[in-house]
Amino acid sequence: MDRPILSPWNMEQLHGSPRIYPSDVKAANGIHSIFYEGLPFKGKETRIFAHYGIPEAAEGEKVPAVVLVHGGGGTAYEEWVHLWMKRGYAAIAMDLEGNVPDRSQGETKRIAHTMPGPSREGIYLDCDQPVEEQWMFHAAADVMLAHSFLRTLPLVDMNRIGITGISWGGIVTSLVAGIDSRFAFAIPVYGCGFLYEADNEWGRRFVDMGEASAESVKRLTEPSAYFSRVAMPMLWVNWLYDPCFGMNIFSKSYHHAKNEIEQSGMCIYPHLGHSHPLGWKPDEIYTFADSIVQGGKPLLRLGKPMEQDGAVSVALDSTDGNEAIHAELIYTQNCDNWQQCEWATTDCTLDRSGHRVHLRLPQDAKAYIINVRDSYGHTTSTPVVVR
Repeated sequence: MDRPILSPWNMEQLHGSPRIYPSDVKAANGIHSIFYEGLPFKGKETRIFAHYGIPEAAEGEKVPAVVLVHGGGGTAYEEWVHLWMKRGYAAIAMDLEGNVPDRSQGETKRIAHTMPGPSREGIYLDCDQPVEEQWMFHAAADVMLAHSFLRTLPLVDMNRIGITGISWGGIVTSLVAGIDSRFAFAIPVYGCGFLYEADNEWGRRFVDMGEASAESVKRLTEPSAYFSRVAMPMLWVNWLYDPCFGMNIFSKSYHHAKNEIEQSGMCIYPHLGHSHPLGWKPDEIYTFADSIVQGGKPLLRLGKPMEQDGAVSVALDSTDGNEAIHAELIYTQNCDNWQQCEWATTDCTLDRSGHRVHLRLPQDAKAYIINVRDSYGHTTSTPVVVR
């Protein structure tokens, strides 16, 4: 059922650059640390900690940029900022849970600061509070304010700023993609929308919170409410066995946010794992960003799988110097519970002259994905097809 969009965010306010305050948190590799002003929380001012960095650029040129959104238990990772800087991007990573990072003991820890907004508690445990006091409302606002800050930096091209987030950060990224149309691209990793349809604690939480609260979340702060507004290319990155975000809700999120944007795509790894370092590792993330804002070669693009009498055909679109070299069918015999699927694989036939993938489905396949690898080793995936 379509739900009317009643966005609680004041976009005029969030499109203005926030006030900036100094920070004594030390960083290396030319990375700066700051606090910026967040939205008021329970009548009090808030501050958001962030690391940001700008790579060197040729005289007279501006660089693209990216907003980096951490997951649960994460923080403003200095190494994540540096990773993007090495690729020619300005980058900002903020802490969305009222902390500053501490690397004094080597491993990145978190220390609470004195002017936080709301902390994240479980899965929408604050859903009965006024929306302006909920963590998801503030997390999305903090991300959009970071975007507004980047746009004021003289060396940053404000028309080439993207966003990527991991796990909870992927949820926030997929939410903000439908709210802040200034972004040039969005890349959610693991996290997605339609959380209330998940076959795990996410779906159970929406039952436990009660019908009224669940409807409020679905209308106001759940990403799927805003997918129809997405206007930028998105790349959705996940793996088959993610413990939090099953293929049903992940693929459905891609489908509903695509909005006929031809550059949007999916990349599903058979095996990846769930963590911040693993979530920022896939090279497809950076190739996709480069293709949108750096003039780089795009990932392969796959058409909709067409099935007739168990035979499936998928059109593929490649570019000069980037050809499909391997195709694989990934299927499951039981999708009654998407968190308990066992996936099997078998090779497909590549027809390079006709730019198509051909295969015959096993009779017991209940749902399937087709993965195609290109000559650079990048994977492009079809959405999940449920038979």
